[in-house]
Amino acid sequence: MRKLLLLVFATAALALPVAASAHDGDHFHHGLFAKLSGTGSSFGASSATASGTIVAGNRLASGTFAATLATDWSQSTTKSGEHGTLACAPASLKLTLTDSASSANTTSSTLTGKSCTFTKSDGTVFRGFFGRGTVTGTGTLSVITGMERAFLTEKADGSVHGAVFAGFSEILGARFTAQKIDAEHQTGTCDGH
Repeated sequence: MRKLLLLVFATAALALPVAASAHDGDHFHHGLFAKLSGTGSSFGASSATASGTIVAGNRLASGTFAATLATDWSQSTTKSGEHGTLACAPASLKLTLTDSASSANTTSSTLTGKSCTFTKSDGTVFRGFFGRGTVTGTGTLSVITGMERAFLTEKADGSVHGAVFAGFSEILGARFTAQKIDAEHQTGTCDGH
C-alpha cells in the first residue's frame, strides 16, 4: 500500500515535467511547475494548514506557498495489508503561491481530491493530499490559468513537501491521467488487482 501511495505521488511529480518538456505546441507554454517545502498542522485532522517556500520550478522558482486543507474523514475508506493501513477521504485544498519578486504575482486555486494516511505496521505515519482544480494568476503570473494538479506529503514531524503543476491544457491533463492509470495497472491496486 505504501508503494501505491508513493506511486501516486511519484507519478504526479514525474509525469507532467516529462510531458511538458515535449512542448506539444503551445499546451505548456504558459504553464507553471513549483516544488514546495514547508511545515503544516496534522493532515489527519478535518482541517489543516501548511506554509513554506517554493524551492524550485519554472516561471516561479522562488517564493512562498500557503495552503488550507479540509478533509471529510467521515467518508473515508480503509484498506489494510501486511505492511499497514491506508485510509483515504474526500478533501479540498485552497492553495496560494506568491512570487518572491513581488507579492502582486500570485496564483490561487481550489483543488478537490483525496487526503490519505498510511500507517505502517511499525506505527510510522505518512500523510498526503493529491487533487486537481483550476488556477488563476495575477500580476506577471496572469498568464497562468487553466487546470492545476498538486500533491502535498506530510511526515510525522510536520514537514511538508510537494509539487504544483498549473496552467496546462486539457490535452496535457488527459496525458497525465493516462500515465497515472497505466502506472496503476502495471503495479496493481490496494486490493491486489
